[in-house]
Amino acid sequence: MRQPASSGQPPAFGGIRLVLLMLGLAGLGVVLGLLRAVSLEGPGWWSLASWTPLLLAPVGVMAALALWLGRRQPTAAAWGGVGAALASVWASVSLLHPEVNRDANLGMGLYGMLGWLFPLGPAFGVGAGLGLLAEGRHGLPPSPAALEDARPRPPVRPWLWPLVPPALVSLAVSVQPFGRVAREGAGDWIGLLVAALVTSAGQLAVILSPALIALLALRGRTARDGIGRPRLAAFWGLCLGLAVTLGLFGFGQSALVPRLSLEVYILLHAAPPLIGYAVGWWLGRREEAVP
Repeated sequence: MRQPASSGQPPAFGGIRLVLLMLGLAGLGVVLGLLRAVSLEGPGWWSLASWTPLLLAPVGVMAALALWLGRRQPTAAAWGGVGAALASVWASVSLLHPEVNRDANLGMGLYGMLGWLFPLGPAFGVGAGLGLLAEGRHGLPPSPAALEDARPRPPVRPWLWPLVPPALVSLAVSVQPFGRVAREGAGDWIGLLVAALVTSAGQLAVILSPALIALLALRGRTARDGIGRPRLAAFWGLCLGLAVTLGLFGFGQSALVPRLSLEVYILLHAAPPLIGYAVGWWLGRREEAVP
């Protein structure tokens, strides 16, 4: 039976609801940035909406971190997640300003790969620190997710193997441009190596964030009801679909999807992971039903 908080306050807001709140705040920042750009320069600047997935990607990394931290420190995770989301609002509004986008917006690309490290990382740290102080001061009770840690949890190693295919494809895609430059003999190879490593790390964190969120959610559900095989199979399908998306669009984007609308472009990115998840779940349930 859950004990009431000594301060009379409810448990911290967390879980998937926190992820949705973070994405909602980040999306609000994109909308505000677009509205300002259109009000300053005219309707033609609605085309900046195509940058929306890139602006939301770093928030996914912080959402995965919030889910992980929320199992032990739910209030710290909630405060940190909201802090990172608010920082993303500032970043989106700044990066979508027309003056920044007159030419190529290099800052947008750097933010998409490394925005989780800065400015979202420090904002998350400040928010989490304030949340820890609030937990200690008010004596808030543990969340249901934190209480689940006392239950037997499925081994983590089988859940890490599905991350290998998308990680390898992501590394290959991010290193590809630097390899081409190195073959052409342009630039210092040490500088190229450092740039490739930094770019690979940033892109890997962004690309794997949806899979990490799914891993934490599925493994947590498995700890609650013990139904693990279908969820693990579904996670394999999701990760393999993510690897397919990265391979198709990372190596042959211009040839595979020329002149498609933003909606179709996003749908094609999301289809392989979603289909893989559904097929994996179906195969896992079918295998579980076999005596």
